[in-house]
Amino acid sequence: MLCSLHIESYALIDRLDLAFGPGLNVLTGETGSGKSIVVDALGLMLGEKAESAVVRHGEERALVSGVFRMSGAARTGLLAALQALGLNDGDEEGNSQRDQHAALDVIIRREISSSGRGRVFINDQPATVAALKRLAPWLGAVHSQNEALVAFAPAAQLELLDEFAGPHLAAHLKQVADAFTRWRSCAGRVAELESDDQKKLQEADLWRFQKEELEAAQPRRGEDAELEQERQTLANAEKICAQAQLAYSALYDSPEAAIAALKSASKAVQELSRWDKDALELLPRLEALRTEVDDVAASLRPWLEGIEVSPERLAWVEERLVLLDRLKRKYGPDLDAVLKYQQELANKLDSVERSEYYLQQAREELRQACDLFTAAASGLSSQRAAAAQKLAKETAREANDLAMRVELKVAQESFPDDPAHWSETGWDRVVFLASTNPGEPMQPLQAIASGGELSRVLLALHVVIQAGAPGANPGRKKSTDRNFNERTKDADAVRTLVFDEVDAGIGGRAAEAVGRKLQQLSAAYQVLCVTHLPQIATFGHHHLRVEKTQQNGRSLTRVQALDGAARVEEIARMLAGDAGTEISRKHAEELLRAHA
Repeated sequence: MLCSLHIESYALIDRLDLAFGPGLNVLTGETGSGKSIVVDALGLMLGEKAESAVVRHGEERALVSGVFRMSGAARTGLLAALQALGLNDGDEEGNSQRDQHAALDVIIRREISSSGRGRVFINDQPATVAALKRLAPWLGAVHSQNEALVAFAPAAQLELLDEFAGPHLAAHLKQVADAFTRWRSCAGRVAELESDDQKKLQEADLWRFQKEELEAAQPRRGEDAELEQERQTLANAEKICAQAQLAYSALYDSPEAAIAALKSASKAVQELSRWDKDALELLPRLEALRTEVDDVAASLRPWLEGIEVSPERLAWVEERLVLLDRLKRKYGPDLDAVLKYQQELANKLDSVERSEYYLQQAREELRQACDLFTAAASGLSSQRAAAAQKLAKETAREANDLAMRVELKVAQESFPDDPAHWSETGWDRVVFLASTNPGEPMQPLQAIASGGELSRVLLALHVVIQAGAPGANPGRKKSTDRNFNERTKDADAVRTLVFDEVDAGIGGRAAEAVGRKLQQLSAAYQVLCVTHLPQIATFGHHHLRVEKTQQNGRSLTRVQALDGAARVEEIARMLAGDAGTEISRKHAEELLRAHA
């Protein structure tokens, strides 16, 4: 149950604190006074979209906060929802199980800045709008004055039927949604493989040509570097031989060769040692030099003997390098990249050869997914068909209590053979048909009903559907007794339903019937109703008047709780206008007594 609502710097509201009680709370006031603003602010706490335009001119932010208090089974469900979101229940010690019978308070606060950014807090913990939407089914729902037409859009009609069918259908809906997700994924995989297969077949000829070209060339890793070195050697063979011969001669093969000089030096040192024995130490060093010169000279012999000056070999090497360069320009910057691309070609061609196998496998998975979805959607359709008959019957009964003569039918059309109509919700389309005049054929409700009739049918639907919603208390004793605080021990256990001028377009006996139905609904819920009709306002257990005033040249919205004479005056105003007469006051008193 919504206990209190605080609104600050929101539209025409400077600062406003409201308290609500169990049962039927009515909000009345002149057109444009701000009644719907209060409803919109409440909708923000249930996860509705926020716009920066709602921030009062001249202020940096708007603030909306409220306290919901739940007990009993509703407390248990709400506590589980909080825990699933990773939020505590507001107990500072974090002991949510301290008292299972105590009421659970949920404090929600939303801030909307003039820049468009906003913040959400649940029990003073940062949260998200998505979290508010997760909690909303346990807290309440807002039904706006324009919802009547929206509620009869095809998708919304299906949602109404599914909501009426209850939790067991919700579990089946999840199965259908999961099956549809799998089917769509498999269908996408098959389409992708078919598209890839066609594309691969178109490219396969090119891949085969490239593969044959590379296989014919047979490039080796590092081959280009080896051939470049060989080309340099072959191109300069004569110069290499000449220089090697010069070096060999200087070291070994001339009268002035280094080896001959070293031999002469060794003899001279030996003679020197006859007179100075210290010279003997130089002989091993000279011998080492002679050995090194021999080794270097021997190393020069390959350049003298092994180089074959072959123009044919040089021409082949140059042609091979040209071929390798062409491969690198086509398939990669170096031979490593060329060889890698060659392997990729082999993999692609192998994939083409195996694609038919993969495609057949994917088609089999699609067939299995289709069978799974078909079975789930068929079962869902059967459950909807049974629920549709019951919903039409119960809604017609409730609508006829609202001064209407209507026959209703929930027509269900299925498309099991047309995947274009398949979705997460199955393959059904639902249309609400009605006949508001005896003997007339049934037609889509929104096409034949007036605005007032649509509003009453919508209210009847809410009476029927909301009885099974989370947080509902359908077991409460129905009563029109005004002393709700004393009569109702479990008032905290109920959800809050808000009706923003759902009575639009009706009057007279129909308004009386709507008022009684709202009061009846308030036996199972806390109901907040914005109304312009005195016949409905007099059914309220709590009456709030919304008015617009002027202060310091600016418009302000104020709300006043009415009782006694003040309430009589407000009902009289609604009956006769601003200039209430004694007759209108007496009429107001009679209405209040009649509905007490």
